[in-house]
Amino acid sequence: MKVISKLLGSIIFSVALGGSAAWAEPTDEETADDGDFDDASIDDTVIVYQDDGTPRVAGSAHIVGEKELERFEYDDIGRILGATPGVYVRGEDGFGLRPNIGLRGTNSDRSSKITLLEDGVPISPAPYAASAAYYFPMSTRLVGVEVFKGPAAIQHGPQTVGGAINMRTRGVPRKADGAVDLGYGMRNAVKLHAWAGTGGPRGGVLAEVAHLQTDGFKNLPSGNKTGFERTDVMFKAKMNTDPALQIRNALELKLGWGQEDSRETYLGLQADDYAADPYRRYGASELGDMRWDRAQAELSWQLDLRNNIRVRTTAYYHWLGRKWFKFNRFRNGPDVHRMLQNPEGGQSAVFLAILRGEEDTTTAGQALMIGSNDRAFKAFGVQSRLRWRAKGEVFDSQLEAGIRLHGDVVDRLHTEGGFQSIGGELKRDSTPLVTTLDSNAKATALALHIQEDLEIADRVHILPGVRSETVYTTYLSSGEASPNVLRTSVLPGFGALVVLARDVSLFTGIYRGFTPVAPGQSADIRPESSWNSEFGLRAGTQGNRVEVVGFVNDYVNITGQCTISGGCAGEQLDTQFNGGKAWVYGAEGIVEHEWLLPKQISVPVSLSYTWTEGFFRTGFVSGFPQYGSVQIGDRLPYMPQHQGGARASIEHPRFGFAVGASARSKMRDVASQGGIDATGIPAQLLIDLALQVRPTDHVELYSTVVNATNTKVMESWRPFGARPTAPFQLMVGVKIRP
Repeated sequence: MKVISKLLGSIIFSVALGGSAAWAEPTDEETADDGDFDDASIDDTVIVYQDDGTPRVAGSAHIVGEKELERFEYDDIGRILGATPGVYVRGEDGFGLRPNIGLRGTNSDRSSKITLLEDGVPISPAPYAASAAYYFPMSTRLVGVEVFKGPAAIQHGPQTVGGAINMRTRGVPRKADGAVDLGYGMRNAVKLHAWAGTGGPRGGVLAEVAHLQTDGFKNLPSGNKTGFERTDVMFKAKMNTDPALQIRNALELKLGWGQEDSRETYLGLQADDYAADPYRRYGASELGDMRWDRAQAELSWQLDLRNNIRVRTTAYYHWLGRKWFKFNRFRNGPDVHRMLQNPEGGQSAVFLAILRGEEDTTTAGQALMIGSNDRAFKAFGVQSRLRWRAKGEVFDSQLEAGIRLHGDVVDRLHTEGGFQSIGGELKRDSTPLVTTLDSNAKATALALHIQEDLEIADRVHILPGVRSETVYTTYLSSGEASPNVLRTSVLPGFGALVVLARDVSLFTGIYRGFTPVAPGQSADIRPESSWNSEFGLRAGTQGNRVEVVGFVNDYVNITGQCTISGGCAGEQLDTQFNGGKAWVYGAEGIVEHEWLLPKQISVPVSLSYTWTEGFFRTGFVSGFPQYGSVQIGDRLPYMPQHQGGARASIEHPRFGFAVGASARSKMRDVASQGGIDATGIPAQLLIDLALQVRPTDHVELYSTVVNATNTKVMESWRPFGARPTAPFQLMVGVKIRP
């Protein structure tokens, strides 16, 4: 009863902010939770770490820290993850504005098959109702990226087949601090990143702003810019009790606002045009423009009780409004993706000439249908995670239990109007504007998980766990309601880790993967489901380690969804498809080492490699264009068989020089067998450079080169036509810190 009364009293105290206990500055220890619970700061990590800094999980986990992020000054999350094994990135716009990321063979389209988190909170615009990641946190303001696969994935959902990515933002400082980062580069690229904050005995505050803009590297016939402007603003405020108390509280408020205006299009190039000039854009894409605004509000409360119980509860509300005005299709013409990939004579040649602006539209069927996809997303909920640690003479138990009640709302209003191409200019024709979609989709979800990490004799970890997802969906389109659907999925998992010697361990695990069904689908559509297993070895400590993992994903039902970003248009847009059984298997490896040399010089090096095979075990026909008509044995699209990355640098307190490389083998554009022909995606090797000079303790001058060899290899055939990687880009900048 005393414990309960203290707990209730603590809750009342934390809400009312009353009582006689003084608010104190947190200790200087890191917020990464090693299970000791000796820091009153808000814990925004999702991976539990051991004392040596390596992940305490029976699975593959990788951390890109702040030092690595600042080394290359990447603004593209795809580049950041380029050296992380098991991560597949399909480029689209060249800037990483809307990345397509997959983990261990999951389809990468709009990163919709993985769980995306920011500070441990779901960050996709609508994780259950419309998981496509049309918003992604600005990489410039991140201080860490955590990637994990394996049994630990059941702790974070709803998408658990491949794994999860958690992006960490800057915490409130413990004393007055701040920094300014100004950069300028080719094509009028501008970067402004500034933050300032202070902390004291009764808490602290932080304000941060990041702005990026560029004229773009693609060329329209009109000469208009093809780049973007983007701004993110974040504010945090926190209060915490004295860390010396047995019962400690911490409150943190996080507010965010963002805005983007990008002159982007889904229209790529025909193969011959790409070969002649990969940075060309057709006149038909002249009006392409994506604009969005986003707001977020989160309130977190953390309770530490007697140094062995930690409860973190977060209430959150995220809103995103976006309008993308773009070319969709011809009124009565060929499939644009197929036409650009496999050009033919006759009428196809006429339609291609219209896209280029070389011929005028002469019939109503040749009209270019250009419209706005107007969508509003709301994601809100409350989640709570409890970690309880109990120590004995021969065992150490860390139990985690979590609950999340989440709601999604997606309003879609898609319109189209006909345009004529006259003398290379787009002019609205006389036909009325048509509404192609007017819908409201909602999802309410209750997610529960529990996982035990039982350590026996400092040698063996046993990690059983289970997750459940109960999802209730409703869908209304043009005033007509689809049947409401209630589904519950139970997702068990089990892992084990054995310490063979100091800093050497074996781990294995098996768990059930899951991806929910979006609202409004037909009754026969089932959630994506798989049984995933892995076996690996981890040796060394963070910064000096080797990790090798073999994995197998046995899909009971692999699904696809018809999206414009995947190359789909027409009546089947947003429709999901069952894909039956499939195998994905492979191996991942990473080696990290740092040489310490005289004169305070260090040389950190990392190498990573991923081998993956994936094929269908069921034949079917779907409207998902990347699958299409599938035969047993067809290989999965946009999944390279081989890929790898390397990072090497020379570090000194006064200077640094780094080289980064990422490479992948060919990829298929659609499911198929045999060799990869001209309709596939060619192999790619990208090399980046970075230089830092620190003349004083408060000033750093830097220069970065992205795509140092100016590689012009195609990134993708999706959505419609060939897409280039970003060209050679030089940036110079200065950082100033007190």
